[in-house]
Amino acid sequence: MDDRWTLSVSELNEYVRKRLAGDPLLRTVEVTGEISNYKHHISGHRYFALKDEGARVACVMLRTQAEGLDFRPEDGMRVTVRASASIYVRDGSYQLYVNSMRLSGAGELYLRFEALKKKLAQEGLFDPARKQPIPLFPRVLGVATSEDGAAIRDILRVARARNPRIEIVLAPCAVQGASAAAEIVRAIEHLNRDGRSEVILVGRGGGSLEDLWPFNEEIVARAIAASAIPVISCVGHEIDFTIADFVADVRAATPSNAAELAVPVVAEMREAVRQLGGRLGYALRRAQQLRLARLDAIGQRPWKKMPERILLEPRAARLGELQSRMSLAMERGRERRERRLQLADRALRALDPTGVLRRGYAVVRREGRCVTGAALLRPGNAIWVQWADGSVAAEVKELENGRDDI
Repeated sequence: MDDRWTLSVSELNEYVRKRLAGDPLLRTVEVTGEISNYKHHISGHRYFALKDEGARVACVMLRTQAEGLDFRPEDGMRVTVRASASIYVRDGSYQLYVNSMRLSGAGELYLRFEALKKKLAQEGLFDPARKQPIPLFPRVLGVATSEDGAAIRDILRVARARNPRIEIVLAPCAVQGASAAAEIVRAIEHLNRDGRSEVILVGRGGGSLEDLWPFNEEIVARAIAASAIPVISCVGHEIDFTIADFVADVRAATPSNAAELAVPVVAEMREAVRQLGGRLGYALRRAQQLRLARLDAIGQRPWKKMPERILLEPRAARLGELQSRMSLAMERGRERRERRLQLADRALRALDPTGVLRRGYAVVRREGRCVTGAALLRPGNAIWVQWADGSVAAEVKELENGRDDI
């Protein structure tokens, strides 16, 4: 072997370093990968590796460059680094010298999420004091979601099972993609202008962070906050949280759960009112009995047999008068409460359409709304006809003399 071509280890490593430094592509290169084995050295330098499914590369970020970071790197984060490729001559280790680092993909979205969340929280949009209560017995339910998604099907199924008479007003909108945020805002504003809805459900089924992102947009958050009608958010699955959830008056885990929160079961509410009336009546009677027993006990005390009773007898008479007035007042109070319970019971019965349906009548719906006359239908319209014992899907074939020929 010719010794003229023999290199020392130092010479070899230095030669490779110079070749890497002279490569224009490797002098400034952007590399995306997942942070692994991240270490913040006492010197201020940062040491870590970037990896993907097939390889990994060692990285070092010197203290001066690291001071420009606007986030705290952690293992598992997906980042993009701008760096130069070189080797550490002493060890012969190939590595990237990182000049800057930014979050990539979902990591960047996470930063935007946290920034907007902090901004809106400081404005008070998450304050419980500004939340509107959900009405106890809504007759009309507004929904802002896709007309073709699983969310509207789940909402319709649950809401009608709980109250067959509930009217649902759908404001269809895209729930993912570039135009989704603006469409969601328009749907919320439309339901507010329409004015029929007593509570609005806003949401969609599950998806990736990118799929759910429209519900993290500032314009959607502000539209929910500005709604004069209470809003229940129902975005994704139980583990998914969006900015819309923090701003909404109530957050539901899923669209089905939102329908459960918005629509009470009519039969259960009627039974609850009946039980409450029974407990209230018992409590009033028991309170009256206790007060009468105390008055009787006072009348049997030894002082009644003493000569001083002459002075006390007028007071005893006054006590008897007060007893009578108290009994009358308690009875009237009980009657007033019974009348209120009766009114509440009648209101609940008015919400239950099954009594009418059992007499042979039917409810006709089209696109989630009750059809109140034949003039609202056209040949070819798809409709649902519901009786007390079930429902059928049908199509309008012909209109004649004001009656549907189905």
